[in-house]
Amino acid sequence: MRTKVFALSLSLLLLAAAAFGGRLSFEEHAAVQESLSRVHPRMRARWLKERGIEDPYYTSVRTDSGSGLECIGRWSYGPSYDVDGRTTPSETLVALARGSGVSLLRFSRQDSLSIELLSDINAEGLMCRVKVVDTLLYVGSRRGLEIYNIANEQSPFRLSWTQIPLNDFALQDSLVYTISGDDSFRIYNVSNPASPVFRGACLDSGNLVSVSGNAAFLGDRWGLYVLDVSNPASPHRIGSWGSAVEQVQARGRLCYVTTFNPNVPGDITFHVLDVAVPSLPYQIGSLDSAGGNDLYLIDTLAYGAGETDFNELTVISVADSTRPRLIGSAATAGWSFGIWASGTAQETFVGCHWEGLQIYDTRNTSAPVRDTFLLGCDLSVDIHVDNDRAYVANGMAGLKILNVIDPTRPSTLGSYDTAGQGPSLASAVALDSFAYIGWPRPKFRALDVSNPAMSVYAGTCELFGYPQDMVIRDSLVYVAEMNRFQIVNVARPREPVLVGSCAGDGVSILLRDTFAYTAAGAIRVTNIARPDSPFVATTIDRSSWDLSIVDSILFCQPGPAIWYSLANPAVPVPIDSIDMGHWIVAMAAVNRTIYACSGPAYTTLYAISIADLHQPRVINQASLPYTVKRINYVAPYLYLSCWEAGAAIYETTSVGIDERPAESMQPACLRIWPNVTSGIVQFAVGATTRATELAVFDILGERLSNVRQQVSMKGGARNGILDLSRLAAGVYVVRVKSEGESFTAKVVKTNKR
Repeated sequence: MRTKVFALSLSLLLLAAAAFGGRLSFEEHAAVQESLSRVHPRMRARWLKERGIEDPYYTSVRTDSGSGLECIGRWSYGPSYDVDGRTTPSETLVALARGSGVSLLRFSRQDSLSIELLSDINAEGLMCRVKVVDTLLYVGSRRGLEIYNIANEQSPFRLSWTQIPLNDFALQDSLVYTISGDDSFRIYNVSNPASPVFRGACLDSGNLVSVSGNAAFLGDRWGLYVLDVSNPASPHRIGSWGSAVEQVQARGRLCYVTTFNPNVPGDITFHVLDVAVPSLPYQIGSLDSAGGNDLYLIDTLAYGAGETDFNELTVISVADSTRPRLIGSAATAGWSFGIWASGTAQETFVGCHWEGLQIYDTRNTSAPVRDTFLLGCDLSVDIHVDNDRAYVANGMAGLKILNVIDPTRPSTLGSYDTAGQGPSLASAVALDSFAYIGWPRPKFRALDVSNPAMSVYAGTCELFGYPQDMVIRDSLVYVAEMNRFQIVNVARPREPVLVGSCAGDGVSILLRDTFAYTAAGAIRVTNIARPDSPFVATTIDRSSWDLSIVDSILFCQPGPAIWYSLANPAVPVPIDSIDMGHWIVAMAAVNRTIYACSGPAYTTLYAISIADLHQPRVINQASLPYTVKRINYVAPYLYLSCWEAGAAIYETTSVGIDERPAESMQPACLRIWPNVTSGIVQFAVGATTRATELAVFDILGERLSNVRQQVSMKGGARNGILDLSRLAAGVYVVRVKSEGESFTAKVVKTNKR
C-alpha cells in the first residue's frame, strides 16, 4: 500500500521511534490510529511493518471466557471497505461491508432507483473482504472468516467462524484461500460451510489473494507471488513478478494487476499478465493512471476504484489483452475502497470511506454517472446518550442518531450529514429536542432533532476554535477546544449565544459542581461559578486524553490510570495509579469501578475495582470489536464509540453494583461479595461496627424471610454467608443495624450460573 502524502511526516516519526526502541507514546499511537483509518484493512499489517512497528492492532484474535463484561448491542458501522453482490433475473442483492458490519440491500432499476435495506449483520472485526455466493455470505475481517446463511436475506444467521486474522481471502469451488497478517497462507474446505476444514498452509506474505485454476496470486508492497495450490495440503511458491502491488484479480490464463509508484502519490498503472505458465508470469499489456484499490472483472471490462489522482472510478476495456484502454471514468467522493458491478453491467457499486455505498449508472461505460449514495458512515469519535437516543459524532459523515430504547438492538433513526464539509465532527451533545455539534464555520451548530429522520439546522454561533468535546448542563453547553474553553447559552436553542470564555486546551471535558475539568497537554481546573467569567483555578501538569470523576476523585490517563483527590479542587492531590502494561486510550469511572480500554491491541475493555483506592485490581474484561475513542456511562450500560467499528453497548451488572458513602471512597461498613450471584454471597462488617441485626429486603422494601444465614449476627459477629438461592432473580438490599445506625449494600440475584 503506497504511503499517502499526509502520512509522510508520521512515517519519519514512527521510524525514529522504532530505531530508539520502546513503545509508542500515546500521541504517536493516536497518530498511527488516525493514519490507519485511511488505509484499507487489507493493507494495514504491511503498512505497519514498513514503518518498523509491530502489529498488535489487528493480528490478535481472542474470545471472551464468558465471565467478563457482556456486549449486549452493536451498531457496527464505519467506513465502507468492500462491496459485492449477486444478480438474478428478479433482483440484485448488494452486500456492503462497512466498519465491522455488513448491510444487505435489494437494488432494482425501473423508472427510478429502488433500494431496500434488508438486514444488518454485526461481524467480529473490521471488514477486509465480503463475498456473496448463492445463499451464502462470506465475511473476512481481522478477527477471522465468518460464513452466513442468507437464504432469507432479512434474517441471516452465522454458520461458522474460523478465527484467523485475515488480510484477504478468495473463493474457488469449495475451497477458501486466505492470507493473514502473520504471513500465513491457509486453505480451508467449506463444502460444509457450518464446519470449515483446514487443508493446508505455508508461510508467505501478502495483503491480497486471488485464485485461478491451480494457482494462487498474492500481492503486497514487495511484489506479486504465485503459489501452486494443485495439492491443497501442500501449497508452495513457484514464481513472482514486479513490486508495489495495489490489487490483483486472476481469471483464466490472465492476471490483472494494479501497481503504484511509492515515490509519486497517485501514480498507478494497470497491467495484464499472461499466467498460462503460473511459474513464469509476464506482462503483455499495460495502461497508465487506471485501476485502483479494488478491481472487478466482468466480460471484457475491468472496473477499478480509488488510488488515482482524483479518487476515480475507471472503466477499462480488456477485449484486447495486449492493449487495455480506458473507456470511461468518473470522480468519486473521498477514498474509494471496494467495487462491484451487477451481472448486467448496468450499475456499478463503489464502497466509499465516508459516503458509504455509491451507485453509478454505467449503461454508457464511456460516461458513468453517479445516481446516489447512501449508508454513509465514518469514524465514531464521541457518543452522547439522552433518554432513549444515542448521538454519535461520526467524523466526516456527521451526526448519527440511534434508537437505543432496546439496547440489544440499536438502530439508526436518522442523521445530519456533514460529508465533505470540513474538519471531521469531534463531539455531540443533546437535550430533549435539540442536539449540538461542532462545525467548520460557524463552529457551533444547534440542530432540531424532534424528528430524527429529518434533523434540521436550528441556529449557530461562532467560537474561537473547533469543539473537541462538549458537556451540556441545564441551558449551558461547555466547550473544550484545543486553544480555548468556552460556554454557550442554549436557553433559546435557535439562537445560541457565547457567554463566557477563557484560556484552555482540551480534547475532553467534564463538570463537577462549580468546576470544569479539561484535559489535553495538561489538566485544567476551571471555575465556572459565573458562566460569564470563567477562569482557570489550577492546573495539573499531566497529559491526558480522557477524564472521569467519582465523588471527589478525579481519574485520568493515558498510560497508567491515575487518580487525584479533589477534596480541595484548587489543590488536587495524587492518590494512586494502576499500570495496565499498555496505554489506556479511553476510560470511565463508575462507583468503585474503572472501565478502561487497553491491552496489546487496544481492543480489550477492563473492569478495574477501586473499592480500595490503594489496591486496584482487574476484576473482569471483554474483547472489543476495535479500539475505543470514548466511553459514556448511562446506568446501567456503558456506551462505547469504537472508532471504525461504530458503537457498542455493554452491560455492567456482571461486575456488580457498588455502594459507597456519599462523600468518601473508603470501604463501606458492610461489604457483600460477589455483587452478582446465583445463590451464595459472603458479607463482612467493618471492624468499627458492632452489628446487632442483619436483614434482606426486596426492591420494594419488603423484608424477606426465606434467606438462610450460616453465621448469626448476634454477639457482634463480623462476617458470614447468605444463601439467596431461594429468591427470584432481581436486585436486593442487605441491611445491617448497629447501635442506632444502619448500613446497606445491594446485591443482584441471577439465574445464570
